[in-house]
Amino acid sequence: MAAQKKAVVGPLVGAVVQGTNSTRFLVFSSKTADLLSHHQVELTQEFPKEGWVEQDPKEILQSVYECIERTCQKLVELNIDISNIKAIGVSNQRETTVIWDKLTGEPLYNAVVGCLGNGGMRNWQEGI
Repeated sequence: MAAQKKAVVGPLVGAVVQGTNSTRFLVFSSKTADLLSHHQVELTQEFPKEGWVEQDPKEILQSVYECIERTCQKLVELNIDISNIKAIGVSNQRETTVIWDKLTGEPLYNAVVGCLGNGGMRNWQEGI
């Protein structure tokens, strides 16, 4: 049996959309803007105190890896060559903050989600 040829579709553009509720990776045709493949992973939120929202930074990072991997697997199943992904844009949570150890690269604490508003931020600061 002859090997299947990869479909010539490209160049492709990817988008990582990392939000507070989920992470997604989407791949589009740069010529037609058609969505060719995507994958989404829901994220866990923790509420250690009233008005506080935190997330595990390692879970966030792992969700990005998983979304990219699964989306690329789907493209391969469609016989689309993933080497045609020529650019990837990133949209993130913006106000969410993570403190990393500069020597180990490990997070020092959970990601503090920036949906507190001014009053919530004061309450959070008073609690630490």
